[in-house]
Amino acid sequence: MFGNLDFASILKQLLVLTPGILFGLTIHEFAHAWMANKMGDPTARLAGRLTLNPLVHLDPVGTILLFIAHFGWAKPVPINAANFREPRKGIILTSAAGPGANIICALIFGIIIRMAFPVNEWAQQAFFSPSW
Repeated sequence: MFGNLDFASILKQLLVLTPGILFGLTIHEFAHAWMANKMGDPTARLAGRLTLNPLVHLDPVGTILLFIAHFGWAKPVPINAANFREPRKGIILTSAAGPGANIICALIFGIIIRMAFPVNEWAQQAFFSPSW
């Protein structure tokens, strides 16, 4: 991410990457909380985690390390599997909800970016042609 140590480049990259990272972390954790609530566990909702406010989901250490070491995390959503109507199904769906939400967002934004910035034929051939 920070191959060039020029301050202006680092600042520019942070300004471009930060909104996407915050959005991705927020959607991921919100999806876990939403699915847990939908499956019958109110723990996340009662803890105030069923929100799209990114500040609620950010872990200070995980967020700082994300920008420094390119590895980080958000606060885990609290769940109580005993509250699920079907515990096995609830755990599986709640666990899958975060990554699933990120995949859906990636597809949506990928389509939007593809439509907003069409790739010319030369670039498409250069990208997809085997170079090995």
